Amino acid sequence: MRKGDLQCAPTSWRGLWLCLLLLCPAFAQATDLTIRQLADDPPAREVLAGAHDHRLESPPARQVIQQRGLSTYWWRIEAHDPVAAAGAPKLLLRSPFLYRVEAWVPGASTPSRHALYGADADPRYSHRALVIDLPRGLARGEAVWLRVQGKSATAMVPSISRLDEVHREDLGFAAWRAFILSIMGVLVLLALAFWIGTGERSYGWFGGMLCFAVLYVISIGGDLRMLPFADVVFGSTPQTNRIVGACGIICSNLFQRSYLDLPRRLPMLDVALWIGTGLAAVCGVASLFTAAGTTAQIGNIALVLSAALLLAGSLVLAWRGDRPGRVVALSWFPLMVFASLGASEMMGAWVGPPWLNQGLAGSFALAGLLLTIGLADKLLQLRRDRDHASRQAQLDTVTKLLNRHGIEERLFVELDGVRRHGAPLSIAFVDLDHFKSINDEFGHSIGDQCLRIVSWRLRNLLRRHEAVGRYGGDEFLVVLPGCRQDEAQALAERMRVSVNCRPLTMTDASIHASLSIGVAELAPGESLDSLFERADTALYASKSAGRDRVSVAPEPKGLWTVQAVEAR
Repeated sequence: MRKGDLQCAPTSWRGLWLCLLLLCPAFAQATDLTIRQLADDPPAREVLAGAHDHRLESPPARQVIQQRGLSTYWWRIEAHDPVAAAGAPKLLLRSPFLYRVEAWVPGASTPSRHALYGADADPRYSHRALVIDLPRGLARGEAVWLRVQGKSATAMVPSISRLDEVHREDLGFAAWRAFILSIMGVLVLLALAFWIGTGERSYGWFGGMLCFAVLYVISIGGDLRMLPFADVVFGSTPQTNRIVGACGIICSNLFQRSYLDLPRRLPMLDVALWIGTGLAAVCGVASLFTAAGTTAQIGNIALVLSAALLLAGSLVLAWRGDRPGRVVALSWFPLMVFASLGASEMMGAWVGPPWLNQGLAGSFALAGLLLTIGLADKLLQLRRDRDHASRQAQLDTVTKLLNRHGIEERLFVELDGVRRHGAPLSIAFVDLDHFKSINDEFGHSIGDQCLRIVSWRLRNLLRRHEAVGRYGGDEFLVVLPGCRQDEAQALAERMRVSVNCRPLTMTDASIHASLSIGVAELAPGESLDSLFERADTALYASKSAGRDRVSVAPEPKGLWTVQAVEAR
């Protein structure tokens, strides 16, 4: 890796860890709680009367609420220490997603209802958590009973905080989400602009990947909860989110295999990646018809497998010095870590920290940003390659000057400029005298060297905005924008002198050479054909008069296409 690449990685990692460190205090649990589950749904009056306390399960290793089986369970939450009523304490249930909660708090005669989506959503607080009022606090031995409906692979994390802490954390959460989603939204627009501008499908897959990533993040996070259809589409079933996630995996895999050129560089890994893509497709199609947990497991396997394969492939390519491989390795590692941790949590392997979802959103934004930079770099490289190929196509292989096509294109450009601004323009046809004799006597290799030396001497006399190109075998065309006829004649005389004042010296020969030059200035409204004809006539006059001289074309006599007609 180059020095710049080595410097880039630590900077990106420092930014990522800084974001996580800033998030951790906001999601730290303020009060230790004991959570016990009643794996049943008896009547509320029996539960509140303590008739089923003996059936409560032992506290889990990690104090979270997670339901994978029946649709409704009871949960008892008790604080280790008394919670004072001062400061308006709140019970927070973070990452609620599809759960709907009825909460019985001490002193309340009726339950309060809470959900991320629908009529029970509380607009007073951010969507990071369900917020339950504890107007009397919690005395020693008192508990909050929760009747939780729905099943979800995500874990809902309870904690208790004062109202001012809730508002402060809500502001930080809103700022973080706005920052992340704004970045991702801009990246989506850039990706689509790349796709429309270049027509390459890889940019379309990249834009699709980012679109589905944004949709997935905001659907599980509740950012769309105020939309009228959000409860039906996102809040009632996990199917929509599974379909979105599966589409995101498919777009990501198709983009990465194209961007990294896996079919050509790592064909075996490309075949394995198709397996992950196929599993994601199975998950998406199956989710159209069923909400069974099996589809989620298939999607999680597809995610972990695809992420691992892409990371392995990018690391191999980065080791070989491939620039796209370095970009993907740098951008994909944080995303793979968070995505794999989230997927393993949903598969029941562990229970992650409460800030895991926010870290996942941040890793999406970081990966999208770095990949966009990589795509922009690749686009610039393609443009540089195209421009280089275009320049090479317009260069004469012997003299390295513009060839006939190149110098004519330059003349067309200069002609358009001088006509718009009313500036003068002159051209000169330059011919190397007796070039056929040089080839016949010394050979074509010496002849080519003579052409190169003459081209160097001509080019050294020109200013930056002037141009010279090889127009034919021994003939050059000089384009002089901004030069009137007398100025062009003086410059042509200097060109002539620069060649005949000293021989063309090479390793195998030293040849005295001369130039015949014809100069013409563009008249108002004159066509290029007329200008070329007059300059060529002046060149012929120089040859007829004995060569080694400069001749000026006479003024045109009306036999040209006027400017107004040519513009049409």
